[in-house]
Amino acid sequence: MPKHFKALFNRGFAYDKIGDFDKAINDYSLAIQIDSNNAFTYYNKGISLDRKGDFDEAIKNFSKAIELEPSKADFYHNRGFAFRKKRDFNNAIKDYTIAI
Repeated sequence: MPKHFKALFNRGFAYDKIGDFDKAINDYSLAIQIDSNNAFTYYNKGISLDRKGDFDEAIKNFSKAIELEPSKADFYHNRGFAFRKKRDFNNAIKDYTIAI
């Protein structure tokens, strides 16, 4: 079932865990095409992008996750990590503060 949201989401998660970030990102992108309102898909895609070293795209995905679910501390925490890796310490501190 190539258009099954949960299958794509879970396979993306599995690819991330074995370090195949490009395949994870692709599966999360396909899952987003099916359900663009699932904050955790953007969040997980952000994690894979961050691990790949694409901090700008990671921040965009964490920001979309936050837009959809603004009460999730983990979303802010991980966006803060991405900001810190970019040496954008002011935004990192803002996100860490919100997460706390």
